Amino acid sequence: MLSGTEIKTISIVGLGLIGGSLAKAIRHSHPDWQITGTDIEEKHLALALKEGVMDKGTTSLEEAVYNAQVIFVCAPVGAIPGLIKEIAAHAPAGAIITDTGSTKEAIVRTAMECLPPGVFFVGGHPMAGTEHSGYAASIPHLFENAYYVLTPLPSTPAWVINRLTSLLSSIGAIPLVMDPQLHDRIVGAISHLPHVVASALVNAVQEIDDPQHFKERLAAGGFRDITRIASSSPQMWRDISLSNRQRLVELIESTVRHLNAFCKYLDEGSADEIEDFFWRAKKFRDSLPRLQSQVLLPYHDLYVDIQDRPGIIGEIATLLGQHSINIKNLRIINSREDEPGGCLVLSLADAVSLEKARQVLTEEGYKTYVK
Repeated sequence: MLSGTEIKTISIVGLGLIGGSLAKAIRHSHPDWQITGTDIEEKHLALALKEGVMDKGTTSLEEAVYNAQVIFVCAPVGAIPGLIKEIAAHAPAGAIITDTGSTKEAIVRTAMECLPPGVFFVGGHPMAGTEHSGYAASIPHLFENAYYVLTPLPSTPAWVINRLTSLLSSIGAIPLVMDPQLHDRIVGAISHLPHVVASALVNAVQEIDDPQHFKERLAAGGFRDITRIASSSPQMWRDISLSNRQRLVELIESTVRHLNAFCKYLDEGSADEIEDFFWRAKKFRDSLPRLQSQVLLPYHDLYVDIQDRPGIIGEIATLLGQHSINIKNLRIINSREDEPGGCLVLSLADAVSLEKARQVLTEEGYKTYVK
């Protein structure tokens, strides 16, 4: 039985962004483990094998899982229940099956119905990702300092949860054990609903009659911040929305009630109610822990107030390079009404780099801001 056995064999089903990043992270942290990957795209398998990320690649699901101790199911959320049923027929006794889907209740229910005795399941949801997809976008440090939610079955033994928690911690993730129903309620509110609202806002703005296209030229600052997620994969969010439809409908109806109430305040000219509407939102928003929210962000932005003169960006890049600070990206903001200040935005890898860059630039006389 696996409870007394050291992990040596891993199987990863699906080598996209998440599956590929898991393979790379596990290979980096445990170079002696045997990693097998399976994917419908042979090019993903070939690239992973070429990079030494896996020891074996196959398009056969049975071949990939038959002797695996831990099996990661990294597929679109709508495909995961069917894959779990198929894996359950071939997984060895003592195997731990876990998935990476963004909703959990339906997946956990499927696992409860189909897993044979001696094969264990723990739902998983890594709170990490990028705006890109596919194996080519995968990176070994994707999960570092990112929350990784685990939703075990009521029957899952403690040693299984501990074994998976230890594995995820070893690749830098922060495991959180949570009830699957609670998970779906929370991510519905903080992730799924915002995607719907962002898309609705973009669609509403798109309908504005503007032959001269001023809206595209002026759409920056706050608008770009709150609608960035509307650029995510439509197919993926179709599946996620359907998989959490009941809770998402409830959340949308609640949002519509708030908007209808605000419309009523506007119609009545109720200044106090309008201000209170914004105050209640501000009070809760300001109470959110900034450092905890930052672990979910791919980059940390530093705003720098600069003059428009030749060579200024090169000077800043050289200065930071001399202090071993790597700039992941930079951009100039042309519409800054809702920004904290500064037209140059430097994207840095982590909070430590951000603070170091801020200190270096401040000492050289630059004004810097953090949003």
